[in-house]
Amino acid sequence: MNLDDMERISCLTVTQPSRYALLEQCVRDFDAQSYPNRELLIVHDGGEHFQVALEALARKFPRSSIRMHQADGGLTLGKLRNLAVQNAEGSLVCQWDDDDRYHPLRLEIQQAELRAQNADFSFLMDQLHWFPNSQELYWDNWEVEAYPMNFIPGTLMGRKEKMPAYPDARRGEDSAVVMSLLRAECKVARIRNKGWCYTYIFHGTNTFGLEHHRAISRLKGQSALRMTMHQRMLQKRISEYTPPFTMND
Repeated sequence: MNLDDMERISCLTVTQPSRYALLEQCVRDFDAQSYPNRELLIVHDGGEHFQVALEALARKFPRSSIRMHQADGGLTLGKLRNLAVQNAEGSLVCQWDDDDRYHPLRLEIQQAELRAQNADFSFLMDQLHWFPNSQELYWDNWEVEAYPMNFIPGTLMGRKEKMPAYPDARRGEDSAVVMSLLRAECKVARIRNKGWCYTYIFHGTNTFGLEHHRAISRLKGQSALRMTMHQRMLQKRISEYTPPFTMND
């Protein structure tokens, strides 16, 4: 693709000081992305000390465009996400949560499908789901959900100009914004069989608890047979993460 055809993607991360170790890995995954025309915007309400720490973190990745926006304290996650969208420089925005993992091809895959389908938004329909404490990996398929909600809200990539406002909420805000864009009849590109490029992680301090994560994989997890059939492919793709995470044989 000609560089002039590569729209700028703003990856949007909302974080706080207690999540610095998770954030560092999220930034490393951003730095490894194959899609060149991108920026990472980190929005936080952690004060000046945390701002200095984030600026030092950004300097570790000199080849990547990383910016910070320090917000007032006490804002909900929904309001912080709105600040991130408002301050994004790209024509495309991508949710880039601080506690998940991203394969180097993640941005390239979603942008290419959005462009190919002339869509307003693109979402993955499947994902890897990693439980590091128990060393369990699942492959969740959201196609089991009723249309039109048969994709993963947290994998949003879309046109900044078409983004609805997030509700003033502390959780569940991504599902609400998806409902808004569907009501607005935005065109959505649904991406199948690329779940290896996004890994949803339960680390113990997530917004939703263990039972929520277990329920997702219990209801949406691929069969053991299919996991076995695709084990070699999954191991190859996981090895391409920087660094890879381990997977039981």
